Amino acid sequence: MVGPISRRVFCASSAASVASAAADAKPRVACVLNVWFPNSHADVFVSRLLDGYRLNHAWHTPRLDVAAFYVDQFPANDMAREEAEERGIPIFASVAEALRFGGNKLAVDAVAVIGEHGEYPRTARGNVMYPRRRYFDEIASVMRQDGRVIPMYQDKYFAFDWTDAKSMYDRMRAMRVPVLCGSTVPLSWQRPPLDLPRGARFTELLTTSYSDLEEHSYHAIELLQAMAERRTGGETGVASVRHSAGEEVWRLAAVGEWSRPLLDAALSRRVNVVPSDGKQPPEAFLIRYRDGLKGAVLHVNALTRDYAFAARMEGRPEPISTCFYIQLYLHNHWSFMVRNFEDLVLTGREPNPIERTLVANGIMLAGLESRRQGGKWIETPELSLSYS
Repeated sequence: MVGPISRRVFCASSAASVASAAADAKPRVACVLNVWFPNSHADVFVSRLLDGYRLNHAWHTPRLDVAAFYVDQFPANDMAREEAEERGIPIFASVAEALRFGGNKLAVDAVAVIGEHGEYPRTARGNVMYPRRRYFDEIASVMRQDGRVIPMYQDKYFAFDWTDAKSMYDRMRAMRVPVLCGSTVPLSWQRPPLDLPRGARFTELLTTSYSDLEEHSYHAIELLQAMAERRTGGETGVASVRHSAGEEVWRLAAVGEWSRPLLDAALSRRVNVVPSDGKQPPEAFLIRYRDGLKGAVLHVNALTRDYAFAARMEGRPEPISTCFYIQLYLHNHWSFMVRNFEDLVLTGREPNPIERTLVANGIMLAGLESRRQGGKWIETPELSLSYS
């Protein structure tokens, strides 16, 4: 979609944008967005990409040049058109046009895809059908047709369907696309710092989440995976996943399916204030890894507004725990992701394994399928994935 303002912006500003990019010699980026409204993922990421950001009490000026937008939806509280007009950045009518800057050849050095938020239908499992696979197919086609591969940021997980997610991952690897993807939460501040080394000997892991199950528990799932992959031998794959809800969550703790003391240890690290009237029943995703490691994601709206982590380790009688702190209203934890994207574009080196996101994507989909099937254990042979 593209509106009249967008076309006028393009006509008036394309030459100026080209001249500016040449003058400062910054790599040029196209941003592909579902939607841009206040506090959306597009807002908290792209605004920092455009203007710079504070991180750990220091100011960082932009190292990339945002040159073009594609925006899929324009709601009543749309920011994209005004931001584009204010900054002299064109909004194009298609992903391919944004990558080619209206011409016939790839004209940017990187692409950032923020395929989150907006009005899209949900699957039978309950997850939102964001058009991330469509965006990626269009981006990959441009790279293939024009004979050049550029770095890519894929916000959050790959796709709402496993076949799509695995296809995207396989094509990224086959094309050797440098990719940054996943959640901001594993990148955020640890309070207190854990800084666990590789080779940790875990026996059980737990993370917490809150708000919408599909939208926000994903962050806790990827946080769990970011810690699980640090164990001795690295990742060996996930065997099965189960969802539970309400009183059954506590019953499963009582019979040893997950550890209530681990939840208590995680909650002891809370930073953000919890609403006093929270009454939503708990939900949980239970994860069984192929090497015997147990994991749990506790979605407990009534108990936390933090993504906390706790684990049992061999040879340690007490759990370890921390809060992966996010600034709920300032959103400055997003500065870590912007910094990583800049580093990816400037160096071509992936800052974290994208296999982590693929596994977390699969865990989330299996958990939602378990919920659809009334809490049945879902076997996950597709997640027999190893990486380190």
